[in-house]
Amino acid sequence: MEPTCAACAMEWSIQLEKGLRSSKPGVPVKAILQMGPHLQHWSRELESGIVSNAMFDLVPGEDELFANAILLRLADAFRGGNKEIRLSVVRVFLIEQKHHNNRKHKQCKGLLSMARVANHLELLKRVKSVFNDGDSVSKALALILFGCWADFANDNAQIRYLILSSLVSPHYCEVRASLFATGCFCEISDDFACITLEMLFNMMNSPAVSLPIKSAAARVFAKFKCSYSVAKKAYKIGLELISSSSNEDILVIMLLSLSKLASVSTLLTSNHVEFLISFQERQLTSHVQETTLRCIHFLSRNNPSLKLYCNTSFEVPDGNGVELTPSEYEVWKGDWTDDEMVELNKLLSDFELL
Repeated sequence: MEPTCAACAMEWSIQLEKGLRSSKPGVPVKAILQMGPHLQHWSRELESGIVSNAMFDLVPGEDELFANAILLRLADAFRGGNKEIRLSVVRVFLIEQKHHNNRKHKQCKGLLSMARVANHLELLKRVKSVFNDGDSVSKALALILFGCWADFANDNAQIRYLILSSLVSPHYCEVRASLFATGCFCEISDDFACITLEMLFNMMNSPAVSLPIKSAAARVFAKFKCSYSVAKKAYKIGLELISSSSNEDILVIMLLSLSKLASVSTLLTSNHVEFLISFQERQLTSHVQETTLRCIHFLSRNNPSLKLYCNTSFEVPDGNGVELTPSEYEVWKGDWTDDEMVELNKLLSDFELL
């Protein structure tokens, strides 16, 4: 029988420690990045039971001990490392977070869940010190980590304050990173989501906020899924923003975000399809109109009952039908985390140039 991740954890921890202690250029970064696939695989496994523990001569709780040791080593590397090391640590946790959000593995608690991270306060303390003492890039990377650790960080008042206050930072990279963290927190916390909604509404309506920041803020609306009441409120505010916006890029992103948000509820889905159909009657650019049709297509595919009044083939402004193949549909639908990862990769690339 192949050893479980719990059985391999001690060896992984030793390898990571050796790599971090190495003075050879590139070795610490390589050791950190190698932990990405390990953590992803570990999260995919169900928690080890007594049988598997005994099979590999593991004492109950030993796997959690080594898991927390690995997480602490990564947090220490982030706190004491240079920009390259900090970037590598962030990438590792982004990989694990993306995997944890994958709907195919909902039965797994995930390595970074509150139930499995016993020393979460120590992790937050180490990263918070980087935020407090670092430059704008270091602050942004710390904010991304807070987002990746949302499951055990969302109840921490200090971390919440850092994220919300960074939304109004004068530094572009800090605002972008705080929007990522905000989206992660809004998926699991009702009260945080309600506070954020008002801030996002003001941000989207402010002439002082740049278009790239507004675009990133618009993507967060797809994340208000923690409860139906929050989703309904976010959806209503999103419709107001669509009605008041004349920018094509913002309209496209908001239409996509609200479509993904509406897909969590049958009632919101039907309401949104009705809105999209009526929205088609406006004077729209070809890009916005095609996006509207694709949103209807997406929602009708996810809710077969809507096909009673929605066709699965639509006409775009140039007269050509839009019929997505199954593979094209999956690529377009994807998972919002995938879209977010594209934005974060751009963000991390910007950091590497600084």
